[in-house]
Amino acid sequence: MLKILLLILTFFISTVANADGISGALDKTSEKITEYTSEYISNLIPGEGLTEVSINLRENNKPDFNILGTRETQKTDNGNYFMQFSLFSHEQNNDERYTGNLGFGKRILSDDKTLITGFNTFIDHDDNGNTRASIGAELKGAVLELTSNYYMRISDGTDEKVLDGYDFQLTSQVPYLHWANAFVNTYQWDGIDREDIKGTKIGSEFSLTSTLNLEIAYDDKDKKGLEDEYYAKVQFIYPPKEGPTALDGVSEEMWADNKDMSGELLSKVKRQNKIMVEFKGSATISRTD
Repeated sequence: MLKILLLILTFFISTVANADGISGALDKTSEKITEYTSEYISNLIPGEGLTEVSINLRENNKPDFNILGTRETQKTDNGNYFMQFSLFSHEQNNDERYTGNLGFGKRILSDDKTLITGFNTFIDHDDNGNTRASIGAELKGAVLELTSNYYMRISDGTDEKVLDGYDFQLTSQVPYLHWANAFVNTYQWDGIDREDIKGTKIGSEFSLTSTLNLEIAYDDKDKKGLEDEYYAKVQFIYPPKEGPTALDGVSEEMWADNKDMSGELLSKVKRQNKIMVEFKGSATISRTD
Protein backbone atom coordinates (compact mmCIF):
# COMPACT_ATOMS: atom_id res chain seq x y z
CA MET A 1 0.00 0.00 0.00
CA LEU A 2 2.82 2.43 0.85
CA LYS A 3 4.55 1.70 -2.46
CA ILE A 4 1.33 2.46 -4.30
CA LEU A 5 0.97 5.78 -2.46
CA LEU A 6 4.56 6.70 -3.27
CA LEU A 7 3.97 5.94 -6.95
CA ILE A 8 0.83 8.08 -6.92
CA LEU A 9 2.68 10.95 -5.23
CA THR A 10 5.57 10.70 -7.71
CA PHE A 11 3.14 10.87 -10.61
CA PHE A 12 1.26 13.76 -8.99
CA ILE A 13 4.40 15.85 -8.50
CA SER A 14 5.76 15.02 -11.95
CA THR A 15 2.62 16.44 -13.54
CA VAL A 16 2.27 19.67 -11.58
CA ALA A 17 4.14 21.49 -14.32
CA ASN A 18 1.07 20.77 -16.46
CA ALA A 19 -1.34 21.59 -13.65
CA ASP A 20 -3.57 23.68 -15.90
CA GLY A 21 -4.44 20.58 -17.87
CA ILE A 22 -5.46 18.49 -14.90
CA SER A 23 -6.59 21.08 -12.38
CA GLY A 24 -10.11 21.23 -13.78
CA ALA A 25 -10.76 17.53 -13.36
CA LEU A 26 -9.13 17.41 -9.93
CA ASP A 27 -10.99 20.49 -8.76
CA LYS A 28 -14.30 18.93 -9.81
CA THR A 29 -13.43 15.68 -8.04
CA SER A 30 -12.40 17.55 -4.89
CA GLU A 31 -15.57 19.64 -5.06
CA LYS A 32 -17.74 16.52 -5.24
CA ILE A 33 -15.93 14.91 -2.32
CA THR A 34 -16.40 18.08 -0.29
CA GLU A 35 -20.08 18.30 -1.21
CA TYR A 36 -20.85 14.74 -0.10
CA THR A 37 -18.74 14.67 3.05
CA SER A 38 -18.68 18.20 4.48
CA GLU A 39 -22.30 18.19 5.61
CA TYR A 40 -21.84 14.83 7.34
CA ILE A 41 -18.66 15.89 9.14
CA SER A 42 -20.00 19.29 10.19
CA ASN A 43 -23.12 17.65 11.63
CA LEU A 44 -20.99 15.07 13.42
CA ILE A 45 -18.83 17.72 15.10
CA PRO A 46 -20.67 21.07 15.09
CA GLY A 47 -18.96 24.42 15.41
CA GLU A 48 -16.50 26.58 13.48
CA GLY A 49 -13.02 25.18 13.06
CA LEU A 50 -10.92 22.50 11.45
CA THR A 51 -12.19 18.93 11.07
CA GLU A 52 -9.82 16.25 9.81
CA VAL A 53 -10.49 12.62 8.95
CA SER A 54 -7.39 10.55 8.20
CA ILE A 55 -6.20 7.06 7.35
CA ASN A 56 -2.75 6.07 8.65
CA LEU A 57 -1.02 3.38 6.58
CA ARG A 58 2.03 1.53 7.93
CA GLU A 59 4.23 -1.30 6.83
CA ASN A 60 2.93 -4.67 8.05
CA ASN A 61 0.04 -3.11 9.99
CA LYS A 62 -3.67 -2.59 9.49
CA PRO A 63 -4.79 0.95 8.61
CA ASP A 64 -5.54 3.27 11.54
CA PHE A 65 -8.48 5.67 11.37
CA ASN A 66 -8.64 9.07 13.03
CA ILE A 67 -11.08 11.96 13.37
CA LEU A 68 -9.77 15.22 14.81
CA GLY A 69 -11.23 18.66 15.35
CA THR A 70 -10.23 22.10 16.59
CA ARG A 71 -12.81 24.63 17.76
CA GLU A 72 -12.39 28.23 18.89
CA THR A 73 -13.65 28.84 22.42
CA GLN A 74 -12.85 32.56 22.62
CA LYS A 75 -11.46 35.14 20.22
CA THR A 76 -9.05 37.77 21.57
CA ASP A 77 -7.70 41.02 20.15
CA ASN A 78 -4.47 39.33 19.07
CA GLY A 79 -5.31 35.63 18.88
CA ASN A 80 -7.65 33.08 20.42
CA TYR A 81 -8.35 30.31 22.90
CA PHE A 82 -9.22 26.96 21.36
CA MET A 83 -9.86 23.30 22.06
CA GLN A 84 -8.69 20.23 20.15
CA PHE A 85 -10.11 16.72 20.35
CA SER A 86 -9.58 13.46 18.53
CA LEU A 87 -10.59 9.81 18.57
CA PHE A 88 -8.65 7.18 16.67
CA SER A 89 -8.12 3.46 16.32
CA HIS A 90 -4.72 1.77 16.38
CA GLU A 91 -3.01 -1.53 17.01
CA GLN A 92 -1.45 -2.08 20.44
CA ASN A 93 0.27 -5.39 21.24
CA ASN A 94 -1.74 -7.17 18.50
CA ASP A 95 -4.99 -5.73 19.87
CA GLU A 96 -7.28 -3.13 18.31
CA ARG A 97 -7.50 -0.11 20.60
CA TYR A 98 -9.21 3.29 20.74
CA THR A 99 -7.64 6.43 22.18
CA GLY A 100 -9.19 9.83 22.83
CA ASN A 101 -7.43 13.19 23.28
CA LEU A 102 -8.76 16.49 24.62
CA GLY A 103 -6.71 19.66 24.80
CA PHE A 104 -7.00 23.40 25.34
CA GLY A 105 -4.64 26.08 24.10
CA LYS A 106 -3.97 29.76 23.55
CA ARG A 107 -2.41 31.31 20.46
CA ILE A 108 -1.05 34.85 20.10
CA LEU A 109 -0.66 36.55 16.72
CA SER A 110 2.17 39.05 16.22
CA ASP A 111 1.35 42.65 15.32
CA ASP A 112 2.32 42.12 11.67
CA LYS A 113 0.37 38.81 11.62
CA THR A 114 3.37 36.79 10.39
CA LEU A 115 4.08 34.81 13.58
CA ILE A 116 2.01 32.74 16.03
CA THR A 117 3.12 31.83 19.55
CA GLY A 118 1.09 29.12 21.26
CA PHE A 119 0.76 27.09 24.45
CA ASN A 120 -1.41 24.04 25.11
CA THR A 121 -2.23 21.25 27.54
CA PHE A 122 -3.80 17.85 26.79
CA ILE A 123 -5.14 14.75 28.48
CA ASP A 124 -5.12 11.37 26.70
CA HIS A 125 -7.02 8.19 27.61
CA ASP A 126 -7.39 4.79 25.92
CA ASP A 127 -9.85 1.92 26.38
CA ASN A 128 -7.31 -0.11 28.38
CA GLY A 129 -7.30 2.47 31.19
CA ASN A 130 -4.04 4.27 30.34
CA THR A 131 -4.13 8.01 31.04
CA ARG A 132 -1.54 10.67 30.27
CA ALA A 133 -1.21 14.47 30.27
CA SER A 134 0.99 16.82 28.28
CA ILE A 135 2.06 20.44 27.98
CA GLY A 136 3.28 21.98 24.75
CA ALA A 137 4.54 25.12 23.07
CA GLU A 138 4.69 26.18 19.44
CA LEU A 139 6.14 28.92 17.27
CA LYS A 140 4.60 29.12 13.79
CA GLY A 141 5.75 31.25 10.89
CA ALA A 142 5.16 31.11 7.16
CA VAL A 143 8.47 29.36 6.43
CA LEU A 144 9.52 27.72 9.71
CA GLU A 145 7.60 26.11 12.56
CA LEU A 146 8.88 24.73 15.88
CA THR A 147 6.81 22.63 18.29
CA SER A 148 7.69 20.88 21.54
CA ASN A 149 5.69 18.63 23.88
CA TYR A 150 6.34 17.01 27.25
CA TYR A 151 4.22 13.97 28.21
CA MET A 152 3.50 12.84 31.80
CA ARG A 153 2.01 9.59 33.08
CA ILE A 154 -1.20 9.80 35.14
CA SER A 155 -2.27 6.16 35.48
CA ASP A 156 -1.48 2.74 34.00
CA GLY A 157 -3.85 0.36 32.27
CA THR A 158 -4.09 -3.41 32.58
CA ASP A 159 -0.66 -5.06 32.20
CA GLU A 160 0.87 -1.87 30.80
CA LYS A 161 2.95 1.06 32.07
CA VAL A 162 2.56 4.55 30.61
CA LEU A 163 5.85 6.21 29.62
CA ASP A 164 6.84 9.82 30.18
CA GLY A 165 8.62 11.50 27.28
CA TYR A 166 9.10 14.49 25.04
CA ASP A 167 9.40 15.45 21.39
CA PHE A 168 10.59 18.38 19.29
CA GLN A 169 9.67 19.04 15.68
CA LEU A 170 11.12 21.52 13.20
CA THR A 171 9.10 22.05 10.03
CA SER A 172 10.24 24.02 6.99
CA GLN A 173 8.56 25.08 3.81
CA VAL A 174 10.11 23.40 0.75
CA PRO A 175 11.78 25.99 -1.54
CA TYR A 176 9.68 26.82 -4.61
CA LEU A 177 7.00 24.30 -3.56
CA HIS A 178 4.84 26.41 -1.27
CA TRP A 179 2.36 23.54 -0.85
CA ALA A 180 4.97 21.19 0.63
CA ASN A 181 6.75 21.04 3.99
CA ALA A 182 9.65 18.94 5.26
CA PHE A 183 10.04 18.08 8.95
CA VAL A 184 12.40 16.48 11.44
CA ASN A 185 10.96 15.15 14.71
CA THR A 186 13.14 13.87 17.55
CA TYR A 187 11.62 12.05 20.52
CA GLN A 188 12.45 10.15 23.69
CA TRP A 189 10.33 7.87 25.89
CA ASP A 190 11.65 7.19 29.39
CA GLY A 191 11.79 3.46 30.05
CA ILE A 192 10.58 2.15 33.41
CA ASP A 193 11.73 -1.47 33.43
CA ARG A 194 13.71 -1.16 30.20
CA GLU A 195 15.99 1.27 28.39
CA ASP A 196 14.80 4.63 27.12
CA ILE A 197 13.54 4.74 23.56
CA LYS A 198 14.92 7.46 21.29
CA GLY A 199 14.25 8.10 17.65
CA THR A 200 13.94 10.52 14.77
CA LYS A 201 11.18 10.93 12.20
CA ILE A 202 11.97 12.54 8.86
CA GLY A 203 9.16 13.28 6.47
CA SER A 204 7.14 15.62 4.29
CA GLU A 205 3.61 17.03 4.18
CA PHE A 206 1.85 17.84 0.91
CA SER A 207 -1.30 19.90 0.32
CA LEU A 208 -2.51 18.05 -2.76
CA THR A 209 -5.80 19.96 -2.94
CA SER A 210 -7.64 22.34 -0.63
CA THR A 211 -9.25 19.35 1.13
CA LEU A 212 -6.67 16.58 0.73
CA ASN A 213 -3.31 16.27 2.49
CA LEU A 214 -0.67 13.57 2.36
CA GLU A 215 2.06 12.97 4.95
CA ILE A 216 4.89 10.50 4.36
CA ALA A 217 7.68 9.84 6.87
CA TYR A 218 10.39 7.44 8.01
CA ASP A 219 10.60 6.59 11.72
CA ASP A 220 14.19 5.72 12.69
CA LYS A 221 14.35 4.14 16.17
CA ASP A 222 17.68 3.65 17.95
CA LYS A 223 16.60 0.72 20.16
CA LYS A 224 17.43 -2.83 19.12
CA GLY A 225 14.40 -5.03 18.60
CA LEU A 226 12.24 -2.13 17.39
CA GLU A 227 11.84 -2.00 13.63
CA ASP A 228 12.31 1.23 11.72
CA GLU A 229 9.32 1.87 9.50
CA TYR A 230 7.72 4.05 6.87
CA TYR A 231 4.21 5.40 7.23
CA ALA A 232 1.78 7.46 5.21
CA LYS A 233 -1.26 9.48 6.32
CA VAL A 234 -4.04 10.47 3.95
CA GLN A 235 -6.01 13.36 5.46
CA PHE A 236 -9.35 14.83 4.36
CA ILE A 237 -9.83 18.35 5.74
CA TYR A 238 -12.97 20.46 6.14
CA PRO A 239 -13.56 23.30 5.56
CA PRO A 240 -11.27 23.59 2.49
CA LYS A 241 -8.01 25.35 3.30
CA GLU A 242 -6.88 28.56 1.72
CA GLY A 243 -3.39 28.71 0.30
CA PRO A 244 -1.27 26.99 -2.36
CA THR A 245 -1.79 23.36 -3.38
CA ALA A 246 0.08 20.96 -5.64
CA LEU A 247 -2.09 22.16 -8.51
CA ASP A 248 -0.20 25.47 -8.35
CA GLY A 249 2.99 23.70 -9.36
CA VAL A 250 6.42 25.28 -8.94
CA SER A 251 6.58 28.90 -7.79
CA GLU A 252 8.98 31.50 -9.17
CA GLU A 253 9.68 32.66 -5.61
CA MET A 254 11.79 30.53 -3.27
CA TRP A 255 9.79 31.26 -0.10
CA ALA A 256 6.25 32.39 0.66
CA ASP A 257 7.47 34.43 3.63
CA ASN A 258 4.82 37.17 3.70
CA LYS A 259 1.91 34.95 4.67
CA ASP A 260 -0.79 36.25 6.98
CA MET A 261 -0.87 33.59 9.74
CA SER A 262 -4.38 34.47 10.93
CA GLY A 263 -5.68 31.45 9.06
CA GLU A 264 -3.50 29.15 11.18
CA LEU A 265 -5.03 30.09 14.53
CA LEU A 266 -7.23 26.98 14.37
CA SER A 267 -4.71 24.60 12.81
CA LYS A 268 -4.12 21.37 14.73
CA VAL A 269 -1.47 21.04 17.42
CA LYS A 270 1.30 18.70 16.28
CA ARG A 271 1.92 16.13 19.00
CA GLN A 272 2.05 12.38 19.68
CA ASN A 273 -1.60 11.56 20.28
CA LYS A 274 -0.95 7.89 20.97
CA ILE A 275 -0.10 6.89 24.56
CA MET A 276 3.30 5.18 24.64
CA VAL A 277 3.49 2.19 27.01
CA GLU A 278 5.63 -0.71 28.12
CA PHE A 279 3.94 -4.08 28.22
CA LYS A 280 4.36 -5.84 31.55
CA GLY A 281 6.00 -9.24 31.25
CA SER A 282 7.11 -8.49 27.69
CA ALA A 283 10.23 -7.02 26.17
CA THR A 284 8.29 -4.73 23.84
CA ILE A 285 6.75 -1.27 23.82
CA SER A 286 3.97 0.24 21.76
CA ARG A 287 4.97 1.58 18.36
CA THR A 288 5.03 5.32 17.82
CA ASP A 289 2.27 7.18 15.99
